[in-house]
Amino acid sequence: MQSEPNGAPRTLRRMAGAQPPAAVDPRRTALVLIDFQQEYFTGNVPLPDGEAAAANAARLVAWAERTGMQVVHVHHVAPSPKAALFTPGSDRIEPHPRLAPRAGDRRITKTLPSSFVGTELDAFLKGKGIDTLVIAGLMTHMCVDSTARDAVSLGYKAIVAGDACATRDLPDRGTGARVAHADIHRGSLTALADRFADVLATADIERLA
Repeated sequence: MQSEPNGAPRTLRRMAGAQPPAAVDPRRTALVLIDFQQEYFTGNVPLPDGEAAAANAARLVAWAERTGMQVVHVHHVAPSPKAALFTPGSDRIEPHPRLAPRAGDRRITKTLPSSFVGTELDAFLKGKGIDTLVIAGLMTHMCVDSTARDAVSLGYKAIVAGDACATRDLPDRGTGARVAHADIHRGSLTALADRFADVLATADIERLA
């Protein structure tokens, strides 16, 4: 494994010469907000750090508004009215109050983890000439992860706002013991940063434009 001079491992992105972004062009960048919906706050899957992620996402919305950047809200809606989560017609598919779409924002619905699969997201973004995505959302290991990976496969540059994402505890696949949400969040962001995205804090993203 290639390492930094101090012995620390290097990501595949750094091995390939990729450097953290110094700036983004608001005209070619979109803020993509994934699944900031009540299911994760007052519904069946409340996330321990959901409110903190929503607060940082709201900061990013204000930043996007100041810079004239396109904002896209992706909302999950289950395909069946019998679904246990994100049930169509329920209050649980409604947006978090701080992150309701505004005039000029685009709202897209999905039924699978990736925001690109079975949706018009790719066509909409490319129609706007957008080539860079700033991604925030829920859950880190699920819809944020799959969206960021698909974004790269579709030719976009991806920036993930790590502190504007959150996830939940999961059972260990071997023992069933609890794996803490903070560990899953950190591991998911670390994996994305290896190849698929620049993972930055909200404050650092706000300085890019």
